Amino acid sequence: MDLRDLLKGLAKVKLNIFLNNPTSIVEFPIFDLPKISIILVLYNKAELTYQCLETIKAHADVPYEIIIVDNNSSDATSELLGKIKNTIIIKNRENIGFLKGSNQGAKLARGEWLLFLNNDTQITPSLLSILIQTAEKTEHCGAVGGKLIFPDGKLQEAGSIIWNDGSCSGYGRGDDPFKPEYSYVKEVDFCSAACLLIKNAIFKEAGMFDEIYHPGYYEETDLCMKIRELGYKVIYQPSAVVIHYEFGSSSLSEAMKQQSKNKEIFAKKWQHHLNELFPPLPANILYAREFRRVEKYNLLVIDDRIPIPELGRGYPRSLRLLKGLAEANYRVALFPLQFPEKVEPYAHDLQQIGVEVIFNSGNEKLNFSKFIKERYHYYDLILISRPHNMREVIDVIKKLDQNQKIIYDAEALFSARDILKLELKGHNLSEQMKNLMIRDEINLMKNADLTITVSEREKQIIESFDVKKVKVVSHQVDIHATPKSFDQRKDILFVGGFTPESPNEDAMLYFVNQVYSQVYKELGAKLWIVGSNFSEPIKNLDSPNIIVTGTVHNLWDYYNNCRVFVVPTRYAAGISLKLLECLSHGLPAVVTPLIAQQLGINKDIVLLGNGPLDFANKIVKCYTKKRTWNRLRKNSLKYIANEYNSEVFKQQILGLEEIT
Repeated sequence: MDLRDLLKGLAKVKLNIFLNNPTSIVEFPIFDLPKISIILVLYNKAELTYQCLETIKAHADVPYEIIIVDNNSSDATSELLGKIKNTIIIKNRENIGFLKGSNQGAKLARGEWLLFLNNDTQITPSLLSILIQTAEKTEHCGAVGGKLIFPDGKLQEAGSIIWNDGSCSGYGRGDDPFKPEYSYVKEVDFCSAACLLIKNAIFKEAGMFDEIYHPGYYEETDLCMKIRELGYKVIYQPSAVVIHYEFGSSSLSEAMKQQSKNKEIFAKKWQHHLNELFPPLPANILYAREFRRVEKYNLLVIDDRIPIPELGRGYPRSLRLLKGLAEANYRVALFPLQFPEKVEPYAHDLQQIGVEVIFNSGNEKLNFSKFIKERYHYYDLILISRPHNMREVIDVIKKLDQNQKIIYDAEALFSARDILKLELKGHNLSEQMKNLMIRDEINLMKNADLTITVSEREKQIIESFDVKKVKVVSHQVDIHATPKSFDQRKDILFVGGFTPESPNEDAMLYFVNQVYSQVYKELGAKLWIVGSNFSEPIKNLDSPNIIVTGTVHNLWDYYNNCRVFVVPTRYAAGISLKLLECLSHGLPAVVTPLIAQQLGINKDIVLLGNGPLDFANKIVKCYTKKRTWNRLRKNSLKYIANEYNSEVFKQQILGLEEIT
């Protein structure tokens, strides 16, 4: 006996216990305005129906109603329905099939949304709200389907594919359902009606399920084609998980026979569209797993890790860049080359906007060479961030495909930062040595078809070394102006991640040792050091006047309560994302000339501290002069709004398409 038979046996035991207890009932809540009408079509298999209803009662989390269509069941279904309260029950005198039964139930539905759900399913927590939220946040969404998993834990489908001969495949069938390729939101050809959410009005507009497919199979495939012809999308949502027995209410042989018959009907009806689809070959599965829209490019992003913004080191921009690329209609995949672990909630958040996040699953570590060979010719563009990643993968890519289009994301001119660091440590570098260090990094860029950088300043430096195609793709920061006034605030703030030998570690040790004592002497203001912390020297700074917090996920209170932000950075490259974030909250800042130069800003936006004494004096000025503080706050918010708004960032990203 296989696992499915064992589970069905258990379901029968549970049903018998329920039916033989005179006091047992399943009573559903009553809602005046149900959001979802759940439609269940039954034909025998009362034990599976009971399990399905149990999970609805346990996990439904939006206002709903249940409409049950019983197609003249001959088992214990009638007895079961007699113990179910507050549902709409239609009892047919004959078995009219799933298709006609679904249409019959839909005509009585009061909900804004219809959920077609097989009675051999079990829903999981938050299924209803996840489906609804997906539908409501997706522009032009017509239908949403979930991830179907067999009772043995294997995947049934992660969205389904329509081939050019009219045959269909459940993507990933039989595989591990939690692999990366099955775990991101995407537009698909269709989703199974075993769990399919569709707006009531759109279902009616599409003509409901077409009865030429009676008694069932291909009706949802046809419906999704009609939905798309009306201008709507069909979305696969991996977080909406359903356990599905499959063929729970019919025999396998009968199901196969009916599928074959209806395939021919479907192929004849939709031949004009099927000609645009892929033939049913294993090599085409990767291309066919998402519904094809010609305006989308397949883009692979290679970076160190799934970006964790709290770590700093350019990861806030990395995260925003991934989101911007997804918003700009790229099909985006992220390959975390150095640290391939799945990190939450960032992996999930990216998957929910359609980014395929590759990560270690199982015991086998990610292998880039294997990955890119398996996806040979799949990506229109490959974007590689940071020099060490470029060194590691460029030869692998070019050996496989010399014509692969490459974008190099400089993120920061690392050699310029290294030069400043060496000089701070007392090394006397000649101009020749500096040029050699920079040129070594620049030569990596010459392997790319396009180099992107974060600022006009670094763009000009890169171009001066004869790199031809360079574009600025900077950063997007939204305005979140904190409300407290000058008089309501106190203390000094620094935000950043700390690792040993990092620019942030150097900056804070310099600031505390050479600047802060003078500031505290004059102001008595505490220093708040906020951010992920892997540095023992920074941890050791903690005292009654210097508070080292470690990681803080919501910085609002710090930006709202502190009066002055400091960026005492002495060596860095790229742009100061921490400063941009601070300015977007309307918190005035004192920074080193290096940081101001990177952003191309002056004393109208921030105060510049040139050396320890000047830095301390500028903090005192900003902290004590209300007029200066208000001027800086006003100008910094205006600067962020003008230079780092969503439209500027969007146009910078759209410029990447020039190389395709």
